[in-house]
Amino acid sequence: MNSFELNRFRAWKNHISTQLDLLAGIAGELHAEPIASELEKTKRDMDAESFRFVVVGEFSRGKSTVINALLADRLLPASVEPTTTVLTKIKGGATRSFKLYYRDGRADENISAEQFKTLVAPPEPAQRDKEQRRLYEQRQTELRSLAMVEITHPGSLCDEGVEIVDTPGTNDLDPLREQITYDYIPRADAILFVLTARQALTQSESDFLQNRVLTSDVARIFFLLNYADTLSPVDLTTVQNKCVLDLARFVSNPKLYPVSAKKALAARTSRSENTSAAIDEGGFVELERALASFLESERARAKLSRPVSRGIRVCEELLAGPVAMARSTIGLDIPELRKRIDDLSPKIQIMQERRNRTLTTLKLRLESRKIALAIRMREGLYKVADAALNAVDGYDGPISSEELGRHIEAQVAPVQSEFQSTFKAEAAEAFSAEFTNIEGELSSSQADLQALFEKDGASVAIYFPSEQPTIDGGGLGTFLQIGGAGIGLLFLPFFAPLALIAGWFGGAFTADWIEQGARREKLGEIRNAVDERYRGTISDSVSHFEMTWQVAVQSALKSLAADFDRRCSEARTALETALANLTNASRTASQLSADMNGLEARILAVKQSLLNEGFPQ
Repeated sequence: MNSFELNRFRAWKNHISTQLDLLAGIAGELHAEPIASELEKTKRDMDAESFRFVVVGEFSRGKSTVINALLADRLLPASVEPTTTVLTKIKGGATRSFKLYYRDGRADENISAEQFKTLVAPPEPAQRDKEQRRLYEQRQTELRSLAMVEITHPGSLCDEGVEIVDTPGTNDLDPLREQITYDYIPRADAILFVLTARQALTQSESDFLQNRVLTSDVARIFFLLNYADTLSPVDLTTVQNKCVLDLARFVSNPKLYPVSAKKALAARTSRSENTSAAIDEGGFVELERALASFLESERARAKLSRPVSRGIRVCEELLAGPVAMARSTIGLDIPELRKRIDDLSPKIQIMQERRNRTLTTLKLRLESRKIALAIRMREGLYKVADAALNAVDGYDGPISSEELGRHIEAQVAPVQSEFQSTFKAEAAEAFSAEFTNIEGELSSSQADLQALFEKDGASVAIYFPSEQPTIDGGGLGTFLQIGGAGIGLLFLPFFAPLALIAGWFGGAFTADWIEQGARREKLGEIRNAVDERYRGTISDSVSHFEMTWQVAVQSALKSLAADFDRRCSEARTALETALANLTNASRTASQLSADMNGLEARILAVKQSLLNEGFPQ
């Protein structure tokens, strides 16, 4: 950002900060201390946060290599298995360091670079080595306890106040870790969305873009088409044009950057001062120019858009809540209002107990659904395994890993695809059906709660937010996202029979087996290995589904309970605010009314100021 833009940015930030201070003062006058406190936090975040680029994409898209290329350093391990990825934040600093943050409340821990790489990318154990497998699973259990790794990386883009966040794949096996990715997206100032030229913009990527990214008010999205160097120029142009057309369904005038992160990283890490020849940097020069232009010309708006939105929303909350409440209580009898507020507590307790019974019923019904679906899933996975074994039994082609792998894939894929699609639909329908069944009871409790406040608040106009109870940040929405990606990954071993066969038997098979008359024995060995791989994963797959389901249920129930409690708290606070306004007032009703008019005018002035386009002059 040049000095002129920097001065404008600082002027606009100061302007927003002044408006938030005005709002905090008005909230204090209305005795709405929680709102005033939240505004102070918004100001602190605006001053303290660096500019955050969040890198998203599914597994095998090369996100870590993209970041390494941007930093011109092999900082993050690449080719990480889906089960070993963790959210990683990279920021600027004087020296390189690595810090672990845990989910379970353990103290933060500093580790070395080697420990970091071993932790997030442990070597894959041999397929049949049980001890290696046990240690590998133990490391993964430890990894799942991590909330985030924070890296300080000097001498890079991060020293310019940019923070880069490498997220787990949006099809992560761990629903808790996947939810961390989802939670981080709304905190992004800009998104780097990494696609692959090998399979650009799949349906799951389109769903993620539409339902997660575009609903988070992110200022700018950069779409990267990685592995561009694996296609011919003609094929790359075809893929790029189709991808842009697909993106245009969701984003106006999308810009797609075809890159080769691997090639760019190799060029940048091998460059020396004596190198005079041009180096192919895999399309990263154009990408970095776009990023630099964005940081110089749009960074200010992107950075400050969130506090502006928050300030406007607070204006609306103050007008609809404390101001409206204060107006409605002018002239009321203070002792009577105080008595009615005191009488609310036991009645609210009764309503909360009723709500708890409703949610307990919902939990039990969802548990019953989970058991039935787990049985259904196990049956389906056995059918997929049977298809794989039948493929081996019916194989009469040449003994080679490639040919046999293709044969198994051709036989298994239709069975797997049909079951996967059907099961996902059944699971989503079961989950949503139970919420639909219970919706009447929840709505009834909500209506009774509002009626309770209206009755005990006499003529006081109680402010309730207009939106209905939602499963926000969890529940059905989370389950559909986790289910769509997580359930799909339950079938991960079945997606790569070519690698599966080659990996077990060390690559291409030799003709010696046939010459020695060992074809039948070798096919029998292969059959046993396929049976172990497919049937051996069924219990883990079902357990993962049950965990996914349980996380979604807990999140949904917690969100619904929190929504109900929030409304109780907001209404009670509104009444107490009104009482405080009346108790502290020694003015006449007309004077109080004039005061409210003045406060309303001040709030509207702040709102209009925040709505103004552009930097203040």
